[in-house]
Amino acid sequence: MFKLKTIEKNYRILYLLFVLTLIFLFRGFVSADYERVRFSETRILMGTVVEVTVIYNNERHARKVIGDAFIAMERVDRLMSNFKEDSDISKINRAAGTEEVTVDNDVIEVIKKSLYYSELSDGAFDVTIGRVEELYDFETGGKIPETDKFVDSIKGVGYKNISVNGNAVYLLKKGIKLDLGGIAKGYAIDKGIEAVKKNGIDDVLINAGGDIRATGESENAQWKIGVLHPREKDKLMDTILLKNLSVATSGDYRKYFISDGKRYHHILDPVTGLPVEGVQSVTIIAPLAVDADALATAVFVMGKKKGMALIERLKDVEGIIVDSNGMVSYSSGVKKHLMNSH
Repeated sequence: MFKLKTIEKNYRILYLLFVLTLIFLFRGFVSADYERVRFSETRILMGTVVEVTVIYNNERHARKVIGDAFIAMERVDRLMSNFKEDSDISKINRAAGTEEVTVDNDVIEVIKKSLYYSELSDGAFDVTIGRVEELYDFETGGKIPETDKFVDSIKGVGYKNISVNGNAVYLLKKGIKLDLGGIAKGYAIDKGIEAVKKNGIDDVLINAGGDIRATGESENAQWKIGVLHPREKDKLMDTILLKNLSVATSGDYRKYFISDGKRYHHILDPVTGLPVEGVQSVTIIAPLAVDADALATAVFVMGKKKGMALIERLKDVEGIIVDSNGMVSYSSGVKKHLMNSH
C-alpha cells in the first residue's frame, strides 16, 4: 500500500513538472512571436537623410521590408529629381515650350496633386518656381540672383503654364522649370509606407529630413515627434504624438544665407520670386505625407492669417505657425496631437 501511494505521488509530481515545463515553453514561444523589436536603417536619399524604422518580431523579414521601402522611395527620386538628367521631370523641363513629354503615372499623380494645391492656395504653392530657385544657389551656400536673370526667370513662373493630357505633360513656355521638391518627398514617404504595409508590417515610421509619416505604434507607445524651435538650435517647441498620421515642417532656418544682415531662405513667393517674409516655420499634421509636405509650403507662403484660415477649412488637417516675431499660433484641433497641450 505504501509503495502504491509513493508511486502515485511521484507520478503526480512528474505530471506537475511536465505541465509547468509546457507552460514555460508556451510562454517562451508567445514572447518570441510577439516581442516588439525596433529595426532601423538610414540612407542618403532625395538630398536628405532618410530613416525607415519598423517594429516587428523577426529581424530577417524586417530588414527585407525596410529594403523594399527604400526601393519604393528611390524610384520616386529617380522619376522626380531635378538633379538626375534622365528623370521624367528633367525631360519635361528640357522640352518646355516645344513638345509634350509622356511620363510615369506617379509623376502625373504628383503634378496633378501640385496643381490641386496651387488652386487651393491661390498660387502660393507653385512647382514652376524651379528656375528662380536655382538662381539663389542654396545648395552650395547661396547668393543674390543677378537682376537680369531674375527678371527673365520670374516671367515663367505660373502653375497655369502646366498642361496635363493623360500621361503627357507640356510646359507652355520655354524656360519654365518644374521643381517638385515641395511635394515629392512626401509622396516618396507614402510610397515607402505602402511598401512596408504590403509586406504585413503595420508599425512603421519613415523620417525624410523632418517630413514624417507613422503608422501603428512604436515598441512601447505612440510615436513621439519633436518639433524644432525655428530660432533656438536643438530646442523642441512641441512634441507631437503620431498614429496613422504625417507631419511636415517648412522653415526659413533650413536652407538660407545672410546678406547685409538679411536672411534669404529657400521658400520663395511665386509672385515676387523673393523669400517669404512674416513666417519662421509652419508645421502641418495630415493623414498623408504628400499633403502635409505641400501644405507646409503653401501655408508658409500664404502667411499666418490666410494660412491658418486654410488649415481650419481642411478636414483632418492641423497646424502650428510661428510668425516672424516668434509668436506661435495653433489650429483649433491640434491640441489632441500634442504631448503637452497648450
